[in-house]
Amino acid sequence: MTARGIWALVPAKGFDRGKSRLGPALSDGARAAFARSVFDHVLAALARSRVLGGILVATDSPHVADAALARGAPVRMDAPGSPTLAAVVDSGLADLAARGAAGALVLMADLPRLRSEDVRALVALLDDHDAVIVRAEDGQHTNALALAPPASLSTAFGRPDSFQAHVAAARAAGLRLTIVDNPRIAFDVDGPGDHARLLATPPRG
Repeated sequence: MTARGIWALVPAKGFDRGKSRLGPALSDGARAAFARSVFDHVLAALARSRVLGGILVATDSPHVADAALARGAPVRMDAPGSPTLAAVVDSGLADLAARGAAGALVLMADLPRLRSEDVRALVALLDDHDAVIVRAEDGQHTNALALAPPASLSTAFGRPDSFQAHVAAARAAGLRLTIVDNPRIAFDVDGPGDHARLLATPPRG
């Protein structure tokens, strides 16, 4: 599989609606600015990897759409109040399949330690696997999922057990599966403790 046939899909909430659990640590304006900065970081790491056919951002926010377009990433506008994150992701994966993508890498928009080499490593694994899953630090959620072809299974993003659900779905579908433990991808910022850890050890590169 050529890397040019693999697209990234980044689902993103409106910056003003994201990271509500950081309320005890940050003002509303600071939370929105933080969400925007991490979103920009994720898109920059994807672009620097130079192994993707493109980056599709799925959002219902005009502000997120403007930020994505400013970085050259096309946007899939979802209807406000989309029922679940999984529905947003599945629609985005179907969109990529319709665009002719051979594979897709779904990455959350709140990964402040993501590096371009992490992206390259995940894409490379699609040469020998149909599904690549990176669990979140809590061991329950999924922070990255690579699939070839893009719509080869229905996702479980947003569920509290999405990691195990994705593993079970991939096995049930007979996909060649590999599980990756990558501490940079596993780390996301949900609460004040995560934010404090990020400030104590800021990302490099």
